[in-house]
Amino acid sequence: MKKITFTTLLLLVFINTNAQDILETVTKEVCSCIESKKESMKGLPQNQLQTQLGLCMLASYNNHESVVKAKYGDVMADEKNMEKFAEAIGMKMVTICPETLMSIAGAMGEGGEDTATAAEVKSVEGTITEIKNDQFTTISVKDKNSRMYTFLVLNYFDTSSLIIGNELNKNNSVIIKYSEVELYDNKAKEFRFYKVISGIEKK
Repeated sequence: MKKITFTTLLLLVFINTNAQDILETVTKEVCSCIESKKESMKGLPQNQLQTQLGLCMLASYNNHESVVKAKYGDVMADEKNMEKFAEAIGMKMVTICPETLMSIAGAMGEGGEDTATAAEVKSVEGTITEIKNDQFTTISVKDKNSRMYTFLVLNYFDTSSLIIGNELNKNNSVIIKYSEVELYDNKAKEFRFYKVISGIEKK
């Protein structure tokens, strides 16, 4: 009985230590990720800078999902948890990589309102033909004119629970809101425009 209790205590201490250290670990990874994208991010409008920052956070989150959930809850399913997690990273960046934080903040400030809305929000109504869950989820849709579209899930949006909860299936009728975002395709070694989902309505 004592052995079990002692082992349990050791496990709790280990989990607590990991939870305390995870913010610093994630922040360092986010800082490093942003630094690696610094050149390619020059001149991007505000919405695309935010997307790149979000991708860096998502990449680190995927590396430490269980520990992050233990401290911040399921940040991918709850907007408040996501905000709390992002704010904590932002505050930690002040001490870990202040120059990187300032450069991002400055670039976003230079964008202004016009560039922040540069990516026009569009919508497509159609039927889901395929859902792929790789590193990022992609959803293929065919509209009433049989035109095919492929959408990328990168950011949190109000109805993202439909994806997280596996509530979308092939042949479902949907309305998808999206914007065109320029991202770097590492395989093709070039920048390409992707349709990034900003909202889904299941009909």
